[in-house]
Amino acid sequence: MTEEFPIDQPAESQSTAITTTSSFRASPQPDTRLYIPNHENWQARIKADTEKIYCYSKLPGEDFFHLILNGEIYLIGETEKYCLRCALRLGIATQDRLFWQNRVLKRSSSKL
Repeated sequence: MTEEFPIDQPAESQSTAITTTSSFRASPQPDTRLYIPNHENWQARIKADTEKIYCYSKLPGEDFFHLILNGEIYLIGETEKYCLRCALRLGIATQDRLFWQNRVLKRSSSKL
């Protein structure tokens, strides 16, 4: 069995080594990708103008439509616009990378 011993560094270089190695050992970022299972009629946009755009869905417990803010990514359908939070809540978007495997396919009811 081989043992590894740390090499002593001068005091002024120790703080640099700690910050450098800690950046390499950072915990992995969670997977924050979003997927649109039925993507044919949807487009993703970034709001970058002064036009007021409202999400077409109300948040639970609210009785008003909320604004989509500048810099916010949102989805545009044929006639509707949704913020990503509402798109996730409504099932338009998903974080499930294997959504294509987890779908329940409707079987045709053809009688022979």
